[in-house]
Amino acid sequence: MKGISIVWLSETDLTNLNSGEGESNYIDVKKYKSEGMELPYVSGQAMRYYMKEAIRRNLDSGEYMCVPDDKGETCGEIKKCIACDLFGFMGTFKGPERGGGGANIRTSPVKASPAMGLLPFEDNSVVDFLTRRHRGEKLEGDIVNVEIGTNIYKCGLSVDVQRVGGEEDVDQKERVTKIEYKINTDERKLRIIKVLEALRFLTDYSKQSRLLTDFTPDLICVAFQNVYSHRLQKLFSFPREDGQVNKTLDISRFKEILNDVKEYSEQIFLGSLSGTLQNQDELYEAYKEIMAAAVMMEPKDVINNAIQYIEKERLQ
Repeated sequence: MKGISIVWLSETDLTNLNSGEGESNYIDVKKYKSEGMELPYVSGQAMRYYMKEAIRRNLDSGEYMCVPDDKGETCGEIKKCIACDLFGFMGTFKGPERGGGGANIRTSPVKASPAMGLLPFEDNSVVDFLTRRHRGEKLEGDIVNVEIGTNIYKCGLSVDVQRVGGEEDVDQKERVTKIEYKINTDERKLRIIKVLEALRFLTDYSKQSRLLTDFTPDLICVAFQNVYSHRLQKLFSFPREDGQVNKTLDISRFKEILNDVKEYSEQIFLGSLSGTLQNQDELYEAYKEIMAAAVMMEPKDVINNAIQYIEKERLQ
């Protein structure tokens, strides 16, 4: 197993998961344009933050994740720090022994996509308002308008299994690279499992004190791959007809991508909550057609089965 690719859909209640630039008294939602429509999105940076905080909240005794300093730099010690190992870092150093200074960079083995809204924002949103109270003797404040909306977001994650717990070293004489591991295989597995567990416990989004929502998977697919690939990220899409989009999955696209990814995957798990899609039965039939012995699960069972698979399989 060289890579793990994960893609999921999550339907939210009224919320503002990631604000745009906005104005002093207007808080908007980050949006992108596609085929003349505005759709919401959550940045990849925000998604990585949600993942890191979900892992941090569920650390066991003795496990360590550093907190960035006032310059935003982390400890950079991948042997002891789960965050620096899984999510990478860029630190600076000084001193004549290393050429007078420079940057120490680790590419993140865990990569996250922006969460892309699939339904038009205009059709699924409203402008709410709140009052910002001023401190002082008088009870006064400013009215602030906030864009909020419901949507179905497509989210993606990949894990470069080979690089978890290790650093790439270049043999200058032979002109080849190899990975030097700082931790053993069991510890590498535990860190990968932390990533999967975090998907069930995403909570630290913005504005949750008054816009509480759930952003965990409602429809999820996890593929364990013997090559490193991001192809699975195109598995879920909603077709647009006459400028309209509904909760109907593109089954033809689903079958084509699944057939592609199946060729280099050791195992694929798929699960969905009831009512997530309008054509849920078609999805199940297409999945069974491609993966003959496959069983449709609930999202929590997909994650639990994926964890069990990691525990018993060999890492590369």
